[in-house]
Amino acid sequence: MRLARVVPALVLGALLSACGGEPAPAGPAAPEASAEVAPPEITDAGPLVADDDTAAAPAHEGFEEADALPTEGAADLDDIADLPFGQAIADAARAAGEEEFSPDSPRQEVGPAPGDPQAELADASAELEAQKARMAEVMAAMQALAAAGSDPEKREAAMERVKASQRAVRDARLQADSDRRAAKLENLPGQWKQTFRTERDGPEAELLVQVGDIDNLGFGWPSGFDPFNGKSTPVHRFPYLPEADDPPGTDRIMVVSGYTGGDGAHRDGYTYETQRPANQPQPLTFEFDAGGIEVKTVALQLFVDDFQSKRMGSRFRAWLDDTEAGDLAVTLNALDQTGPIGKLLTLQLLPEYLDLVRDGKLVVRIDDPDNDAGDGYAFDFARLLINPKGYKYTGTVRGIAVDTGAGKPLAGVLVSASNVRQAQTDAQGRFTLEEVPAGLVVTTGSKPGYAPDSEAEDLLAGETLDLVLELEPLGTDSSSLAEQLERERKVDLYGIYFDTAKATLKPESEATLQQVLGVLEADPPLRLVIAGHTDSEGGDAYNQSLSERRAAAVVAWLTGKGIASERLSSEGLGESRPVADNASEAGRALNRRVEVRLAD
Repeated sequence: MRLARVVPALVLGALLSACGGEPAPAGPAAPEASAEVAPPEITDAGPLVADDDTAAAPAHEGFEEADALPTEGAADLDDIADLPFGQAIADAARAAGEEEFSPDSPRQEVGPAPGDPQAELADASAELEAQKARMAEVMAAMQALAAAGSDPEKREAAMERVKASQRAVRDARLQADSDRRAAKLENLPGQWKQTFRTERDGPEAELLVQVGDIDNLGFGWPSGFDPFNGKSTPVHRFPYLPEADDPPGTDRIMVVSGYTGGDGAHRDGYTYETQRPANQPQPLTFEFDAGGIEVKTVALQLFVDDFQSKRMGSRFRAWLDDTEAGDLAVTLNALDQTGPIGKLLTLQLLPEYLDLVRDGKLVVRIDDPDNDAGDGYAFDFARLLINPKGYKYTGTVRGIAVDTGAGKPLAGVLVSASNVRQAQTDAQGRFTLEEVPAGLVVTTGSKPGYAPDSEAEDLLAGETLDLVLELEPLGTDSSSLAEQLERERKVDLYGIYFDTAKATLKPESEATLQQVLGVLEADPPLRLVIAGHTDSEGGDAYNQSLSERRAAAVVAWLTGKGIASERLSSEGLGESRPVADNASEAGRALNRRVEVRLAD
């Protein structure tokens, strides 16, 4: 038979599964294992992938066959078989040749059955017509691409039309899948269903603030699963859409804002399967009434999904309101999640950030605006525990810290499990952290003069995790500093010393200052910001002034060695940007530092 331009109307009756009309697979599965038939997204960057592996392919691969389509009249089923997803359309059209929609046709179940059969019939008919229209547009777009010939402008416009039509089909399928999943979440505990809730003087904290429903990104939990006991979720499908009531930043795929799709950029499956602006990062916003509560300690819990900075070349940054929180970024950049799967992460805010919570609103923003890395990620839910009373599920983290240069245990290392629990290594380099909240635990060892080491491991309730933290002595040459600056954009220097309570440089600072000088001399266009940091000893105003004067002293030393002043700027941050808790001498030593970073 001949395939007229309106034949997609017949095709649609048999392609309900491609557009969301059939039930989802019984268990969570990676996209490559799905039995659904759906047209893949066509991207200039290359083919879709169904996991987190990166891939590259020629742009518009497979569309050379479109040149063979008739440019006038109708296309035959055999004509379109060689096109991307054309065979599926042709097969479905043949299967649908003798089918027609009637009130006696089996219903497509999406959630609870409506009480009005006529309304159900009307809804089903409207959806069928919408599906027909979407597939008709796909066919028309494909023929327009064939008709464009070799004209580059016409081909570009036609290709955009093809991509848009495919996205419309895919988004309809995803929306139907989201509706089905939402209908299956009725058995969640009542508190987990809430997209926003607060609880005063509960078993977990004086004040608990929850943003986002606790529903595993809308996929639900296996029977008996508790997301707080340290276990990882099963692998789930992607892409997926948020429900209408999901708060910003939850239950949605986000891709770092620094990603532009440039040549050589890594891309994960989340990036391939989503587009701007829908995947732009969104902040998590907590709003609550803290009246009558003295804020002493605050824990932040994030149910994180698919963070993999090391693999994708991203470098996450974190902000609490407008204050950058470097310690949170250290934790996030240590994660290497694949699957994708979700895990609970518990972090404790440093005391310097508590004022941000006391006004009853906290905006948490997590993103990488600096690197062209296609790193997609998601949050199922987030919770603030103000003055936590303890954690129901905990375990123990123990281990040893070693100096990789000397090959020996390293004493005096500050070991922190995301600031929730801290300890220093003893003379044999050993440490033990008890009552660490279960979940994905990032344990970081830090000591001035060494590159910190972070290990991210699952900690199940009641179990013990054994770790080895390997701290590498920092290089003293300019090339190693230049490489670190290029990779991380900023570096904390601990080899610059000042007289007590003064901005006078000590002679033992010479080696580190020469290291910075060498970086500037080797790269004449380079511009740097020199920032001073202090610990919390002394008043805020005093520390602010001291940090400003010390940063200016470093700039003066560099300009005195011939570096142009316009290539340097200085700032003082006082005690406002800690990297460790000031409660211990080891923490205060880490906070007293000079930061060098690339100028914007």
